[in-house]
Amino acid sequence: MNIFKLKEYDQNHLLYLYQPEGRGKWGEILYDFVNGVAQIVTRADESSSWHDRHALSKVEECAKAKSLPLSFTQAWY
Repeated sequence: MNIFKLKEYDQNHLLYLYQPEGRGKWGEILYDFVNGVAQIVTRADESSSWHDRHALSKVEECAKAKSLPLSFTQAWY
């Protein structure tokens, strides 16, 4: 499970905070609208490669759909 909060948004990029399992310090994922690529800027505490892959794909999905919720939870159970 990942928890997300929208931190920043403009025409060139968006920045989401993400937190795996609701624990530890938040990480940051930046999506670049110009290049269509998401990348982890700061890795969250308690994060695994599994959490990171899911978080990146979810931010890319939201950005491409132009659906940018202020906060949401991603579960894959």
